[in-house]
Amino acid sequence: MSLVPDKPQIKYPDLPVAQRRDEIMGAMRSHQVVIVVGETGSGKTTQLPKMAYELACEEGKAGRVGCTQPRRLAAATVARRVAEEMGTGLGDRVGYQVRFVEKVQEETSIKFMTDGILLAETQRDRDLKQYDTLIIDEAHERSLNIDFILGYLKNLLGRRKDLRVVVSSATLDAGMFSEYFDGAPVVNVEGRTFPVEDHFLPSATEGEDLSRHVTRAVRWVTDLDAGGDVLIFLPGEREIRECADVLEGENFLRTDILPLFARLGLDEQERVFRVGGSNRRVVLATNVAETSVTIPGIVYVVDSGLARVSRWNPSRQIQRLQIEQISQASARQRRGRCGRICEGVCVRLYDEEVLDAADEYTDPEIRRSSLAGVILRMKSLKLPDVREFPFLSPPSPKAISEGHRTLEEVGAMEKEGSLTRIGSQLARLPLDPRLGRMLIEAQRRKVLDAMLVMVGGMSVMDVRERPQEKQTEADNAHKKFNDEDSDFLTLLHIWSAIEQFRDKRRFKRNQLRKYCKQNFLSFRRVMEWDQIVSELRRLVRDTLKVNSRPLAAERKQWGDEDEMHKSLMAGIPMQFGFWDKENRAYRSTGGREFAIFPGSGLFGKKKPEWLLAFELVETTRVWARKVAKIDVGWIEELIPQMCRYRYHSPQWDEHQGAVYGKETILCGGLTIVDSRKVFYGRVRPEEAHEVFIREAILGSGLRTRGKFLDRLDEVRAEIESAEHKLRRAGGLWSDEAVYDFFQQRIPEQICTAKAFQKWRTTGDNEDQLMVTVADCVWGEIEDLSDFPDCVWCGEKSYDVSYAENPGERADGVIFEVGLDEIVDFPDYLTSWGVPGMLDERVYLLVRSLPKTQRQACSPARDAAAAFIDEWKGWEPSQALKVELADFLSKRSGHLIEAEMFDEGRLPASYRPKIRVWSDDEEELGFGEDAEGIRQKLSGMMRERREILVNEEWEMTGGEGWDFGDIPEVTDDGVFPALVDEGETVGMRAFLDCSDAHESHRAGCVRLFQIDQASQLDYVHRQFPLGIAGKMMLPMMERTKGEGMDQMLRIACEGAMGMPLPRTAEQFQSASSNGKGELFNCAEKVTKGFEAIIDSQRVITDWIELHQSDRNVYVIANDLSEEIDWLLGSDFIWRAGYARFCQYGRYFQAMEERLKRLQSLPQIKDDEKRERIQRLWKPWFELWKADPKTAEIWQLGWWLMEWRVSEFAPSFPRKMKVSEKRIEQAMADLDISI
Repeated sequence: MSLVPDKPQIKYPDLPVAQRRDEIMGAMRSHQVVIVVGETGSGKTTQLPKMAYELACEEGKAGRVGCTQPRRLAAATVARRVAEEMGTGLGDRVGYQVRFVEKVQEETSIKFMTDGILLAETQRDRDLKQYDTLIIDEAHERSLNIDFILGYLKNLLGRRKDLRVVVSSATLDAGMFSEYFDGAPVVNVEGRTFPVEDHFLPSATEGEDLSRHVTRAVRWVTDLDAGGDVLIFLPGEREIRECADVLEGENFLRTDILPLFARLGLDEQERVFRVGGSNRRVVLATNVAETSVTIPGIVYVVDSGLARVSRWNPSRQIQRLQIEQISQASARQRRGRCGRICEGVCVRLYDEEVLDAADEYTDPEIRRSSLAGVILRMKSLKLPDVREFPFLSPPSPKAISEGHRTLEEVGAMEKEGSLTRIGSQLARLPLDPRLGRMLIEAQRRKVLDAMLVMVGGMSVMDVRERPQEKQTEADNAHKKFNDEDSDFLTLLHIWSAIEQFRDKRRFKRNQLRKYCKQNFLSFRRVMEWDQIVSELRRLVRDTLKVNSRPLAAERKQWGDEDEMHKSLMAGIPMQFGFWDKENRAYRSTGGREFAIFPGSGLFGKKKPEWLLAFELVETTRVWARKVAKIDVGWIEELIPQMCRYRYHSPQWDEHQGAVYGKETILCGGLTIVDSRKVFYGRVRPEEAHEVFIREAILGSGLRTRGKFLDRLDEVRAEIESAEHKLRRAGGLWSDEAVYDFFQQRIPEQICTAKAFQKWRTTGDNEDQLMVTVADCVWGEIEDLSDFPDCVWCGEKSYDVSYAENPGERADGVIFEVGLDEIVDFPDYLTSWGVPGMLDERVYLLVRSLPKTQRQACSPARDAAAAFIDEWKGWEPSQALKVELADFLSKRSGHLIEAEMFDEGRLPASYRPKIRVWSDDEEELGFGEDAEGIRQKLSGMMRERREILVNEEWEMTGGEGWDFGDIPEVTDDGVFPALVDEGETVGMRAFLDCSDAHESHRAGCVRLFQIDQASQLDYVHRQFPLGIAGKMMLPMMERTKGEGMDQMLRIACEGAMGMPLPRTAEQFQSASSNGKGELFNCAEKVTKGFEAIIDSQRVITDWIELHQSDRNVYVIANDLSEEIDWLLGSDFIWRAGYARFCQYGRYFQAMEERLKRLQSLPQIKDDEKRERIQRLWKPWFELWKADPKTAEIWQLGWWLMEWRVSEFAPSFPRKMKVSEKRIEQAMADLDISI
């Protein structure tokens, strides 16, 4: 305003504050700040602005008088009242501004506004230059805005000496305010009320139910006066409903029970303010009736002494609505609700002692709320740090820290305290930072239209109503709006439903009101929601420079719903949790737990694994209000600044050629990503570089090897060999030294195979990586000349290895020899070991002597040293113990023999071993005794020798005698022989005479069959086997139908005669002669077979008859074993021509045995059988186990001849055989008896 207004003629009504006008105006003239304490009804709210205006006009000032009110309704009604008193139109000289309405013109001199409007103006006008006087009314409420304004004004008063401030309230700690404003004067103004009587009515019993207690108080008031209206203060909606139920059940005469709370529908609220009816009103209200509204006609007040107070827990991020004892100031406010029209009574449902002990004033909101918005605004105004700001009641450090943390969470503030770009945007939005953050994110994600509706819906009380008497109907009506995954989408469903009643920009109010009533929606809150959305659209247009559109009618056109929820989460990033099945609750950040609020559309449904909650409120438990299902992956995307990243378990991935590790992401103490694979070079480059060197290079993890790795392997092998020689395993090689070598040369940024190979192949970089032994060890390596890698004996050398494996068999010096070398390996060589260990070995051998001899050689160390000196440079020719015994005997003069040394007392590492390898590097034998190893490997050695000798003798595929002369035995002691190959004949050498004989026999027969094929075919067709023989052969034989072929083969053997040919001439002669003898030999073979038929039948019948006889079953078993041998598989070929022609002799001898058994005592047979069984049984078991071994066939025939001589002594002998001879033969074959 540019002109000073004329001094108006201001009239003051007859109010207490007007009577103190001169005193108040005098204080305002002489002081910048005046404190006015005016009781209820004093008129301070309407008259102080007029006094300030009058004083401004008197002083010729052009500024406005600004007056703040805590509520929009109060600002509007007070402005209207003052305009009427001053005779001016509302919006002219007197105006007001609230969030959605501005009735102010340039010439307006007195401006009423909410404290939030004044705070918003500080952003545009830091010195508030438009105001001459500011009146802060209802300062006792100590809201966040009021405290912030008071602190702001305290700083501003220093810059603007012309600014006048009046702080007023009905209930105020005047001393504290006066001290805060440097001793500002205090003017107390009495109220205009009637006397009020206090009556204390505490609980009748401990734990009395509140509803019963209230009913008792109403009865007491009714007995006193059944007509006066009653106002009952209760802590919350639930308590109001419970008390209403009980009071209605009392059926008080001519009494209306009226609830009053913020969520109540507009129609029901208006009933409370209607006066003049015939019935008494009993109003059940929350503390909203203390100051916000004035209920006319109240005579009696019933004060429960309780209030539900909102308290913010900064450590748990929870807004708690808890029931608390009210302060003395609140008690006075409640008491002041009566006594305005007549004398009143205040019934207090507690002791006077409780009132005296209560806090004097209610905690200011700044100590009960999150400070994020205050801190953000202070930052944007470039005010001092919140810790230094002159708050009337400074907030707690914990609350300040929580405010900073909230701003960091939404990305508005850096950790050091400066505002981010988002923070600067948020500061321009007069919204809770969390809601503003949602809008900014939604604009970026192109879902702003839907988010405006959501944020508007979250800024008002729930538009859904649940009247007590129609709860079920209301729930059913609301179901069509519910979204199964998101309460936020439920808001969009409701908005979409009410949008159908909009005609362009305006609602069809009557139709909408009807729809709201039918669907249990609050028409008043719906309209407020619409106003907020409109205001939000204006805000984003002005601040974010973004134009928004109305929400589309179809859901599919609303936008990406995931993007909507991500935008929501950007504003409440730490309000999430996951379902803990064990505890049946959601675990949230900071160790909190919550449950879905029963009013949610997700309540009672299958629990989403991860959930986002708009707010957590603690009553009987922590409830999450307005929730939605989310994807846990969004957390990392949206709030990386709040996530803690833990990296662990780095390791080289040879396939990828890089270092990978595990990434675990925590947010608020919850694991959102567990052990995700991550490229370690990006997150921990130094650690990745170290792992690359240790695992890729030192651990042989590179697929492309360079020369430097070959060199590294060579050096490693050299050092490991030295460690084993010196018995210092791990004591020379240093991983750290090698690591340091490569770490100093490979650039620190390299941690992948690709980068390394590129660097390695550039210039001479690889030459820098060529290690030496000195680079890989700590210190220096000792002289290793006494630990040779091979030991010479004569002109032969034997490889030696070294191992330090305590407790293992391979520990110490090991002679590594091949299977060929062990044959001639000197037995004594291992006893000498290697020079490096000989001194200690000799010393230990001396120590192992018996006491007498040991003392004679004492000191043992000197004796060992003398022996070593004497033998230095000499090559031994016998065992160490032998030479040492001889040396010690001469030196000590005592007889010391080699057997006296107890080599078993020596540690295993000082007893050299021998290890025998095959050509395929397979270990064949291991031990300390060369001879023992040779015996163990004798079979392999024979096979090996056969292979070697057959390099000279082996031939295959012969169809005639192309083998030259074949000796029976060579000078090397091997036995060459022909080999039957089926269709052809070969030759090879054998180490066993029996094997050679059988092979040569089969080979000669096969060669004869090839040479005389036509004659063989004739004899085969005319084979002279009788009918009985042809019938019995299949029944007897166990040769799978080969009996006839075997008879023909042994007939060929007989036709060639003996001995079998070994030269070409001998074969030609035998073949020519055999052609004519073949049929004759065949006849002899068939006679030999037919000779056994009758006897075999007699014997098998007897065995079958007596095998269960407990007296002779052992004889039956003995005969069965004989039959097994004689008629076993391939028995015809095994017997051979000469023996088979006389084969009936063995069966006749068994038949003779049975005859003798009938005429002689059985004990005679038992004695012979037991003597024979002693040798027969081990041989028979060996033959059954390996029936193809020809070496044991001859022993079988000897045993049969022995049987014939024992059981059929009258039969002539075919060879000389005895028990002793058989025992010797079995011993030669290593058959244990």
